[in-house]
Amino acid sequence: MRDINPEQLIAAAPETLRTVMTALHAAGCGVWIVGGAIRDWLLNSRPHDWDLATTASSDQVLTLFPRVIPVGLSHGTVKIHTPELDVEITVCPPGPATNPRILADLARRDFTINAMAVQYPSGSWLDPHGGVRDLAAKRLRAVGDAGERFREDPLRTLRAARLASTWGFHLTATTYSAMRGEVPGLSVVACERIRDEMLKLLIGPHVLEAFSLLRRAGILKIILPELLEGVRKRQNAYHRHDVYHHTLYTVHHSPPRTRVRLAALLHDIGKPRVRRRIRGVFHFHGHAKVGSTMAQEILTRWKMPLRLTEQIRTLIANHMLLDIERWSDAAVRRLMVRVGQDLLDDLLDLAEADHLAHGTEIAGSAVGSLRRRIAQQLHQQPALHITDLAIDGHDVMRTLAISPGPEVGRVLKSLQRKVLKRPELNQRSTLLAMLSQHEY
Repeated sequence: MRDINPEQLIAAAPETLRTVMTALHAAGCGVWIVGGAIRDWLLNSRPHDWDLATTASSDQVLTLFPRVIPVGLSHGTVKIHTPELDVEITVCPPGPATNPRILADLARRDFTINAMAVQYPSGSWLDPHGGVRDLAAKRLRAVGDAGERFREDPLRTLRAARLASTWGFHLTATTYSAMRGEVPGLSVVACERIRDEMLKLLIGPHVLEAFSLLRRAGILKIILPELLEGVRKRQNAYHRHDVYHHTLYTVHHSPPRTRVRLAALLHDIGKPRVRRRIRGVFHFHGHAKVGSTMAQEILTRWKMPLRLTEQIRTLIANHMLLDIERWSDAAVRRLMVRVGQDLLDDLLDLAEADHLAHGTEIAGSAVGSLRRRIAQQLHQQPALHITDLAIDGHDVMRTLAISPGPEVGRVLKSLQRKVLKRPELNQRSTLLAMLSQHEY
């Protein structure tokens, strides 16, 4: 953790932010850097989000800057948009003097570690709630009345778990108790806000501890009840853990990339619904297909981008890489086509994490070998797409004397399947001869 040096923090701030602060100060308004930027900087991490508090009114801010987005005018919050970054500015609550106004602003923030301020340009430091002490102790403590803080914005219950995941913070007993009492309020929070917190939580290094907190506090019941269906659902001899804990260990073993961790979180979501016990052994036939459908429902509920949702579905539908030691080169190429080149690394990382999360010596992994074989195939540049064929639709129409239409695509697709099996066929003369002889 850094020593407190406000001047260094101001110097480290982006030039655009200093321009915004200079404009507010020149207009005779008090302005402070507040919130997570100070926390992250003290923790030796580069701040990504820079927030300001000011004594300027919302109307003054709207007048001073050309592009202002009124993200929360009822709470005195606006966002200044610039090409380099967006700056969120909160208008300090009214008060008799400048200093009490910033103190009133800090008093209504969520946690003490986010309730520190640095005044611009003087560098005056404010920490009225002991945020530095809590930061050093990795302690998450609500500002003032914890219950009131969570009632003001129930999303703060989820944010607490996100901060636990990102930094390894632990909640004080009072804050945790208040948090549990206000969790039901999450049911009326916008899904987009829940999604954004979950995406940050998922890539944290302490994700296991965060999910433990989510479950104990009752948050999972509201935001992802499907995951709880795996609790105490035992698996077969290849798995040490129940479905729920296997899922969390898969997330833990995955690289901290949003797409692969989302896929890890949902890869076995369908298992509890297809679980059958046959002659004393649990089976999960078809869970990848069911899980793919469930993942779409969950990600749609979270208003996730359509493209990302489809990518997660593809990863889940193809994550069962069984007996890959026996796969032919053609089978490897077919997998590459099904998944797509952009998702191959994520699929292999997911599969590796899945194997590690089995927690048994029985569950061996041949993913490393498959990774090498895929690299070899990519080096040979197989026809993974119709456009990789040595002929195109014009050749098909000319050779077969047909007009443009679906039949052209069907012929090319059929030829591609043959080329995937035998790459040496992908020669222009060979494919034209196949067309002439109707061998497609």
